[in-house]
This record gives sequence, C-alpha cells and structure tokens, in this order.
Amino acid sequence: MFTKALTMMSILVASVALATLSTTAVAGGNNTELKLRADLSGKTLASGKAKYRERMRDNTLEQRFDIEVEDATPGDQMMVQVNGVTFGTIIINDFGVGELQFRTSTFIDDPGDGEPIPTDFPRLQPGDVVTVGPLNGAFALD
Repeated sequence: MFTKALTMMSILVASVALATLSTTAVAGGNNTELKLRADLSGKTLASGKAKYRERMRDNTLEQRFDIEVEDATPGDQMMVQVNGVTFGTIIINDFGVGELQFRTSTFIDDPGDGEPIPTDFPRLQPGDVVTVGPLNGAFALD
C-alpha cells in the first residue's frame, strides 16, 4: 500500500514538473516567453537597467525592449547600442533620468507603450550586450 501511494505521488510530482517546464520554455512555440535583464554600469555615477521580453501572441512575435537610466547628467544624449548596432538615443531629463521603450507596433495601443521596435532589431539572447552612452551590461535570464 505504501509503495503504491509513493508511486502515485512520484507520478503526480513528475506531471506537475513537466507541465511547468512546458509553459516556461524559452523561445519557441505559442506559449513561450523569454525575459532578459541587463544591469548597466560604467565609470560614472549613472546607472541603469535594460529589459527585453519576447513571446508569441496571436501568432505574431511580440518584442519589448526597455531601458531606464538614472543619476546621469541632465541634457546628456546617450546612444543606445545592442551588440554594437545603434538603435536610438536617450536624452537625459532635468532630474538625471532617461528612458527608451520599443514595442512591436502591432501591440502598441497607448501612447505610453513606447515607439515601434525597429524592423532590424534582433531577437536577443543571454550574453548579448547593451551599451547606453558610457554604461553597458550583458543580458541574462530574468
């Protein structure tokens, strides 16, 4: 009796683990999502973070790319590069803060959702590098 209960419990645990893995898999079918984060730092007081997310939504690849910088010099213009390719510029406001948001245009339904993501923007992976002015960081799973 104990052995049968232990076997049933093992099957249940394995089923739950398999279901969890299938819904959190990285980059693939319609139910998958990839989330990356890079902490930005450099030889300056400024710091920041970059986030990237991709998933399939309504059979369309949805990409989100967000960068936030703080403690930077007001008025500075910081070029944004991903793996050495320039994708935009952040202008630092009077409070030393700046941000850039890109979204797949199909899913922009509010002015606060950001700008359409450039058509040549890559699908990011862990280890890809983002540079924002004097700051940089490498993406890792979030």
